[in-house]
Amino acid sequence: MKLKNVMPVVAAAGLLFAPIAAQAGTAASAALPKAASLSGVGVRSSAPVQAKQKAAPGVFVLGAVAVGLATWGIVEATKSDNKSNGA
Repeated sequence: MKLKNVMPVVAAAGLLFAPIAAQAGTAASAALPKAASLSGVGVRSSAPVQAKQKAAPGVFVLGAVAVGLATWGIVEATKSDNKSNGA
């Protein structure tokens, strides 16, 4: 068996067993406080947003510029030059 055939199997097994190992009842996870014991600590409530905290029109202009640049980058990356690569 060659190494190039073994490595993808090892990588797939690692991806398969990583969530299982993360949920295992290890000594480190037993030392952490449980979420139920912290349920009453620091209860948060929402607050109204003031006018000075809302997004300014400049944010939308910057967003439009960012979308335009992203579109330009995709067009440039996918442009076909039809040049020979020497073959």
